[in-house]
Amino acid sequence: MTLVGRQIGRYRILEQLGSGGMSVVYKGLDTALDREVAVKVLHPHLASKDESRKRLAREARAVARLHHPNILEVFDFSASDAQNAYIVTEYIRGHTLREYLDEGGLEPPELAAMLIHELAAALAHAHESGVIHRDLKPENVMVREDGVLKLMDFGIAKLLETDERMTVTGTLVGSPAHMAPEIIEGLEAGPEADVFSLGIMLYAFVTGRLPFTAPNTTATLKRILDGAYEDPRRRVGSLSDELAEIIATCLARDRHHRYPHAGRLRDALADYLAGLGFPRVGEELASFFADPPSYKKAARQRLVAALLERGERFLAEKRTPRALASLNQVLALDAQNARALAMLEGFNRARRRQLWIKRGLQAGTALVLATALGTGGYFLFRAPASPPVAPLTPSDPQPPAEAPPLELPARAPLPLPVTPPAPEPADSPGVAPKKAPARPAEAPAPAEAKPEPHRPAKVHVSILVRPYGAIQVDDMPPSPQPLAQHDLQLTPGPHTITVRCDWCEDAVETIHVAADGDKVFRLRALLKASRLSFDYQPPEAQVRVGEERRTARDSLEHPFDIQSPRGPASFQHRVEYEVSHPGYRTEKRAVMVEPGKPVTLRGSLVAE
Repeated sequence: MTLVGRQIGRYRILEQLGSGGMSVVYKGLDTALDREVAVKVLHPHLASKDESRKRLAREARAVARLHHPNILEVFDFSASDAQNAYIVTEYIRGHTLREYLDEGGLEPPELAAMLIHELAAALAHAHESGVIHRDLKPENVMVREDGVLKLMDFGIAKLLETDERMTVTGTLVGSPAHMAPEIIEGLEAGPEADVFSLGIMLYAFVTGRLPFTAPNTTATLKRILDGAYEDPRRRVGSLSDELAEIIATCLARDRHHRYPHAGRLRDALADYLAGLGFPRVGEELASFFADPPSYKKAARQRLVAALLERGERFLAEKRTPRALASLNQVLALDAQNARALAMLEGFNRARRRQLWIKRGLQAGTALVLATALGTGGYFLFRAPASPPVAPLTPSDPQPPAEAPPLELPARAPLPLPVTPPAPEPADSPGVAPKKAPARPAEAPAPAEAKPEPHRPAKVHVSILVRPYGAIQVDDMPPSPQPLAQHDLQLTPGPHTITVRCDWCEDAVETIHVAADGDKVFRLRALLKASRLSFDYQPPEAQVRVGEERRTARDSLEHPFDIQSPRGPASFQHRVEYEVSHPGYRTEKRAVMVEPGKPVTLRGSLVAE
């Protein structure tokens, strides 16, 4: 029976949006706040069961603790004795991610990396709060009209820090094709299970197909347990080795070999995308969803330019495998790219020249050896003609024993003999003796030259700055522009790095460069503080931000100083606040603030 047109609590049901195995989702109107909401109502046959109501309440409480721009926010849920069991969430105008994927694929693969980065950021917040999702799939992700992703349906989320853990015994909770092996085996599911599901989505977004596909559910589950899937690079030539490695880490059969939680996956994708010139993922996705065809074309051009620059740098640094990988990725994106083809042809010419030189040296060496052996054999086996020797008499000594054959040990050639000057002729009668020329004073022996101190060779170093910024190394000039990745040539040893930007304070850190150690250093910018004020009714309402309290009226004159966390993956970060006043319902929410930017929140508390 439909509830359209009816009133549930203070919510008027306007239309049905969808239906699932547990509930029906309606669009509703919050008559108290005059705003559109989504109302998820449990099916009547489930609402009559106490376990189902507990599960619904558990979902509401779990998600209500989460405040993140990429997680659907929970506003309210029904009391335990209410006729209908329901949850009220924010209403999203948009479509599911599945609908977008059905309209067209994601190419280049970096687009898929951006989508998973945003979902990993949302799940990182959930994991930090002790909540896992366990049913990640494109159908559970909404794309808002402005291009913001919203992760929803934590209906089977499992709290990690509660004693009242509810499980569904004997049934599969979730979508089989997206399940982690440990869930299939009935083991404890932790954050690594969500990482596995994100890996499946990333694989599917890149290749257009799921990694574990089979004709039926049983066969699909077996393939997941076997950990057998096709290398995505066989299907998508433009997939980089780095992104393929991220996918492989997510899909590791052993959960201990995966990223331990979604935060690590978010950081890995952020570093990868920033290195290609995509540091602001949220803004990129907003542009993509606004005009997918145009964005794909522009993104492909930006990728080609970044990869060409990377390929040239790697060739100059003699890092041939990485250079070739970059150029191959360019040609997969643009098969007729003249610059990439010229670089490859130049590389192949150099290889052929080196091969010819090598073969020539080998042939020359062989000829020299053959000549030496031939000449040596001639003199060894054909003795030179000797002058006539008088016959021996009994008084002559016995001839020496025949000398053994000469051996020609391999050694360095001897220096050429220096011919000494001819001796002066002896004095002759009647000739004045020649005066020996005065011997010039012996020049003092030159002082032994001091060997120059050994200067260690410089090594290539990558400095990743999150989100991004300009850097200064020691006393060198600062970098001309703020970047997410700075590639430098530094000598081994300690170096002082100063990170600067318009929206951050100077941050100074010391890195230690080793000749044979890690060459990638991750630094975080020290973001400026934000100022947060509240224009609320009633003005005397108490506002709590962290441990600080003041009235809403006072906050307008003396805003809260919000210190930004150091170097997040994006400029925004979440700040929780609470507004309360006697006789009104306490409001607990969160707001996203940016470094150095003042924010004023406006609202009214609801009377109880």
